[in-house]
Amino acid sequence: MNFSRVSKKLKQWQEAELIDKQTASKISAFEQQNTKPIALWAFAGLGIFAIILGLISVISSNWWQTPTWVKLTTDLLLCLFIALALYRVISQKNSNKLLTELLIIFYYGFTLASMALIGQTYQLGGSIAQLLLVWTLITIPIVLLGRGKFLAILWIISTSITYILNIIELAQITNPFISQPYLWEALIGSLAILAPLFFMLLSRTPWLLSNRPLMAQELSYYSWLVIIVEGWFSHLLWYETITGFTLSIQILLVICLVATTTIVTFIPKLYSTKSPDTHLAMRITLISTFIIGAFALWYNVSNPLLGALINIAYMLILAWVALKIQSIKIFNVMTALISIRLLFIYFEVFGSLFETGLGLVAGGLITLAVVWLWFKKSHAIASFFGLSLQKKQGDLNDK
Repeated sequence: MNFSRVSKKLKQWQEAELIDKQTASKISAFEQQNTKPIALWAFAGLGIFAIILGLISVISSNWWQTPTWVKLTTDLLLCLFIALALYRVISQKNSNKLLTELLIIFYYGFTLASMALIGQTYQLGGSIAQLLLVWTLITIPIVLLGRGKFLAILWIISTSITYILNIIELAQITNPFISQPYLWEALIGSLAILAPLFFMLLSRTPWLLSNRPLMAQELSYYSWLVIIVEGWFSHLLWYETITGFTLSIQILLVICLVATTTIVTFIPKLYSTKSPDTHLAMRITLISTFIIGAFALWYNVSNPLLGALINIAYMLILAWVALKIQSIKIFNVMTALISIRLLFIYFEVFGSLFETGLGLVAGGLITLAVVWLWFKKSHAIASFFGLSLQKKQGDLNDK
């Protein structure tokens, strides 16, 4: 929540006589002091990457005209300059946080550009996946120096891309040497599907939780986001006819079952600071995602309508999860998506009417009815469950 929104809320609370003027002033002063200019940090980070891309473009456009010793010397001097500037800023007692983050981001990106430059100069060969893997590993100490959200998200995105590209390359390299391809296909597939679980486990590392809580928080958040997205897209498997319940698919499902069961069992230990309701919500999300994906792979006949109904059921589960974790925003998003999905089901079932124009009229009426029901009842349902859960949590605390 930004400071302007906090000020608006404080004014509303004062008018409703929930807090007095003195309390509002204290809250306002605290929020103003601790508010982080997220947009400023994001634009600054983008500016740094624009500089990096600009330098790469200048070098690329004059690649053949520039002597090798000039390229490497310039690169080395720039790396040394950035490293010294970063060391100087960090060593200060009250270092500038924004400047520190920008230098770390610059160093992080410039390291990749330098590695590419050296590889191309000496014709070292190798693939993009290998380059990204080495870059990701050697820059971990640099990334851990930072504490900003932009850097955390940037590292998560780049590491995820590195992970996927290296899985693909591993499959391509090892495929000719595998005597039992069905087993190897299952292992490679499970490494890709279970990637969010690996990142989730990484986010629960004690050192990361203690020393880089923001990095751990973002890792956990995006891991759960990918899990939810995987569950949502699983219904699309019903729109295709799968070529049979092969042995590799069976082994894949067994591996995913073991991994899901293990994570579900240890959720309270992994998220020890969360409430029992949150643990239950996490468990239900993981179990639902696995069941939907496994069912679609097991039943290999195309059935789009059943897939669409399963998708709605999944979003209903997520809406319930939102109520469990007390998130009205997620609840509203889920109810809105359910409304849109109902409209798409109508067009899928009665596609011929759409061609005559009657489908648009009927679809519009259905949409208006669902939207009216949503605005009329969703807040009341969310409030009812929210109050009930708060009461339940209060009872648990009393015990």
